Amino acid sequence: MTEPRSPELIMGSDMEPVLISFHAPIHDLDVVAQHVVRDGVPARLREWQKQTGARELVYLATCQRVLWLVWGGNPAALDPGPGVRRYEGEEAWVHLLAMSAGLESANLGDREIPGQMKDSLEQARQVGVAGEEAHAVFEDVIREGQRLRSRLGLADGNVSVATVALKHLCEGLPEGASVALVGVGPMTQYLAQRLPERGFKVVVANRTRSKAHELAEPLGLPVVELAQLQRDPLGFDAIVSATAAPEPIFTLDAWQTLKRPILRILDLALPPDSEPGLEQLPWVHRVDLTAFLAQTTTARAQRAEAALKAESFLVGAAGRLRHRAHGRAHKRHLASAQERLDSAWGALEAEVKALEDSMQGLDEAQREALKEILSRGRTLAFRALIQTQPKPNADGEVVKP
Repeated sequence: MTEPRSPELIMGSDMEPVLISFHAPIHDLDVVAQHVVRDGVPARLREWQKQTGARELVYLATCQRVLWLVWGGNPAALDPGPGVRRYEGEEAWVHLLAMSAGLESANLGDREIPGQMKDSLEQARQVGVAGEEAHAVFEDVIREGQRLRSRLGLADGNVSVATVALKHLCEGLPEGASVALVGVGPMTQYLAQRLPERGFKVVVANRTRSKAHELAEPLGLPVVELAQLQRDPLGFDAIVSATAAPEPIFTLDAWQTLKRPILRILDLALPPDSEPGLEQLPWVHRVDLTAFLAQTTTARAQRAEAALKAESFLVGAAGRLRHRAHGRAHKRHLASAQERLDSAWGALEAEVKALEDSMQGLDEAQREALKEILSRGRTLAFRALIQTQPKPNADGEVVKP
């Protein structure tokens, strides 16, 4: 049985992130969707930090997961609901690395994850709830994840929800079909570039028209009003929607009296942009993320094989990342202690200087000796501080020397 670690051994461990997560395939997508926050994220980030007392906090929402990364404080105070998964210690680092490399994605090697991680970090830093440690962790994880991709032959990043959606459209639509892209995120950006190359007529729509123009104009694509599509999708063979809307933007109530040629809806949003009830309409063929992230036998086999090949690397990389995290914590703790000691010695020297008038009986040699004692005392105090500070060992744990 493993012996319990002493307080000295675990000192600094709260500088490692604790992960709180809902993610497919562990959880159903409808469960994940319940915890997706799109609007008012800055206020929620501040609320979560206050709730947990975390020193730093990052929130990540992708097409198949929500994830809170919490440094310090009480992560359990988030209490997002039953079934939530918690990762800490080595398990947290392994999960982050596997996620960054696309091993945790239903579409093995999903290349969009690192960009989504960077975006979530930037948002948290702008709000002021994440700082240098979160930045260092994300840089480390993304870099190690890229190394893992290369080792497993996933470096080309040729699998993502967007690429699967592109294949679906190319196989299901005739050349020259009209496709409306709704949203301006990474998936619609990718499709806006690739679909015209394959002979499709593409238009762009978005809740904010100016953002639609920012995506469409450099590519020479027209823009249509989203409200027009919401009323009537006449003239389009397919709609691909991937917005951050908190509620469906395409509803059965708006379309139930219409009679149209077959329309494909590829709903890549979480929560969904289209009501499942639209499938009642005989002219609507709706496909959502559940289909794209379906657990096929082939996908499961591919992930199992990749996970087996990656196992030793993940453990080794996790150890390196833990070691670096504890090293950073040690340096910050030492710098803080040095600042306090420096302040204390400065105050002592100031006090001695203020007493010079009462030491008129001292000759010059005695005064110089007193100054030397103070200077020597400062040097010895700092040397003792550095020598007695706990340091990270090869396992990333901090122990007293």
